Amino acid sequence: MDHERMRRLHGGSMKRATFDVALKAKAEIAAATMAFTFEKPAGFRFRAGQHLRMTLIDPAETDNKGDTRFYSLACSPQDADLVIAMRMRDTAFKRVLSTLPIGHYVRIEILLDVPPGAFALHDDPKRPAVMLAGGIGIVPAYSMIKDATERQLGHPITLFYVNRRPEDAACLAELENLAATNPNFTLVATMTRSETSKQPWRGETGRIDRAMLERHLKKDRKSIFYIAGLPDMVAGAKASLKAMNVSHSRIKAEEFSGFDGKGSHEMGHGSLGKPLGIGLILIVLAVIAVHLGILAAVLPHMRALLDFKNPVLYLAGAAILLVVAIKLKFVLGIGRRKR
Repeated sequence: MDHERMRRLHGGSMKRATFDVALKAKAEIAAATMAFTFEKPAGFRFRAGQHLRMTLIDPAETDNKGDTRFYSLACSPQDADLVIAMRMRDTAFKRVLSTLPIGHYVRIEILLDVPPGAFALHDDPKRPAVMLAGGIGIVPAYSMIKDATERQLGHPITLFYVNRRPEDAACLAELENLAATNPNFTLVATMTRSETSKQPWRGETGRIDRAMLERHLKKDRKSIFYIAGLPDMVAGAKASLKAMNVSHSRIKAEEFSGFDGKGSHEMGHGSLGKPLGIGLILIVLAVIAVHLGILAAVLPHMRALLDFKNPVLYLAGAAILLVVAIKLKFVLGIGRRKR
């Protein structure tokens, strides 16, 4: 989900829990990628793939984006600690976090009810899950795969994981271990610039495209598809699935739009499809229709004001237009996604 929608959810009526947690460890897990391990407080519950909101407490510096960010958890609900993994870049938030002493606290907030359409593994184990992840977009997929393996869920899971080089691939070794222990999990890792790597690579090369998907997915058994990564990667994956006649209702997508090869991530999340756009159009038309109806009902009683030389007429018209504009802006703001 995008940051603005997440702010509305966390600031709205949905139940949530807030904890101050201490930093236990930090380590580089891939090129320009850090993992931060925090204590797991008593009573903390989450679903694999779920995000949380992190806020710095009395940071030494800040910027115009504030002291709060949203991150997916790079761990399973069974883990003793909480892990956040992120690409690093030179921002106030990440400078403070990277230099935070062990034992110091941050504030985290988690929604107690997983929102509809959340990026979490579906419940039906008979329906395969196909995950397409790029770069740091691996975090929610890794959490779901780790959780499914630990709980011995029956979901057949295939992960397509694309990076530039093996050095850039966070959680790659862990995923290889999971593939070796979980007979229901298949890992397809691919590199787009393996020739620049200092490590040998004998796996797939190139981007995730239709040919690669069809080569490994011999038969589509109404799989649920999960996509997470850079906007270009997500858009390309969606196009490939569309060409394969995968219906919109079977695709969930989460974009990490705030990073490039040197950057960090910000989440944008939602399902692929047209229902949201159609719904917005209907809402916009309904708002306009309601106000036209009010205007039609009021006009017969305002004949005395319908002198176009009367300034009251123009003030009333301007007020109506302002109210409509504010409502439409609010409605469109709810539906806007950062793709």
